[in-house]
Amino acid sequence: MAHRPSGLLRQHDFRSLWLGAAASQFGARMALVALPLVAVGPLHASAWQVGLVGTLGTVAFLVVGLPAGAVVDRVRQRRLLIGTDLGRAALVASLAVPAAPGGVALGQLYVVVLGVGVLTVFFDVAHQSYLPRVVRPEELVEGNARLSTTLAVAQVTGPALAGLAVELAGTGPAVLLIAAGFAGSAAYLARIRAADPRPATPGRSRLAGQIREGVAYVLRHPVLRVLALAGGAYNMFALVMQAMVPVRLVSELGASPAAASAYFSAGGAGGILGALAARRLAQRLGQHRSAWLCLLATAPFALLTPLIDSAGRIWLAAGGYLVLWAGATASTVAQVSLRQRLCPPDLLGRMNATMRFLLGGAMPLGALLGTVLGAAADARAALWVGAVGLLASCLPLLRLRGGNVPGPPPAGVHSSSTRHT
Repeated sequence: MAHRPSGLLRQHDFRSLWLGAAASQFGARMALVALPLVAVGPLHASAWQVGLVGTLGTVAFLVVGLPAGAVVDRVRQRRLLIGTDLGRAALVASLAVPAAPGGVALGQLYVVVLGVGVLTVFFDVAHQSYLPRVVRPEELVEGNARLSTTLAVAQVTGPALAGLAVELAGTGPAVLLIAAGFAGSAAYLARIRAADPRPATPGRSRLAGQIREGVAYVLRHPVLRVLALAGGAYNMFALVMQAMVPVRLVSELGASPAAASAYFSAGGAGGILGALAARRLAQRLGQHRSAWLCLLATAPFALLTPLIDSAGRIWLAAGGYLVLWAGATASTVAQVSLRQRLCPPDLLGRMNATMRFLLGGAMPLGALLGTVLGAAADARAALWVGAVGLLASCLPLLRLRGGNVPGPPPAGVHSSSTRHT
């Protein structure tokens, strides 16, 4: 007897959304590896030029992150998701059909990487805002858990698939495979039957005013403010550690690059385990309690990384990193579901964009802080700062332990705390 999908996977619209997300995430994760390889391989780019490729792929997050939320709240979201998928597919595929007679030019690659980055920001914000239109509020945790599991698998396997595709077939077929992933995502999203109405937000409203309204809503909401500030601090100190782990393991302890890679792979495996366990934890602990308890219970395992003093004990640090990522991922699923439940529909795009801006914006600051600390002292000292700071960043989440989480006001009606003075 054939196995039948359970839960949300039986629902046509969610299944289409989930498959579209999977195709898009694999395409995006493969692009992070394959596009720099285009610079290194056919273009023989310098280290500085390859670094610029990586920078252009992430700078869009800080530049258009907040405006993307306002745009998402103004337009039909499914149409935007399909359009960004098709745009990314066309941009990536253009690398297989070079604009320059002699082949792909470095300038063309820069344009493609920047364009894909911008469209990815819009896709990610719209996708997170669109889920509540497809599932019921009580299904948000399951929906976010399944999407987070897919993301975790893509993070672990996508880069490996990209490297394998480039190795076996070359960069041209590899970028076409990535473009096919984005196109496949658009095809699945087009199958969703749910209505995709134009939001009620007046088109004549000023974009800057709408952005300010979204930021104010997050910073003045008693729960969202805590999630944003604690999450930003957590990400910052996590990047302090991530920046210095290779230095500590390889340069100071003499471990092989493969061993350092295994450390980070353990984190990816932890992400998959956390996503798989997130739904059951939310059911057992409650959504609000799972949001803070999963982080607080696993954050102490970060201390295992600066504690190790020999290459032979990397397995201990890797085990701690696995537990840390499992807790962070399970918490993220609960937090995203909680945020979606708290926010009125007409502010979802701006709320999600603001949260992503605050949480993601802390990451380059953490990497810079880790670099400065490592240069001023050593990598182990930086890891201690990161591990202790990461643990301390969870403490503000204890304010959520009471469980008195307010529900969202009706669409179009915002509390007085969100009004501008």
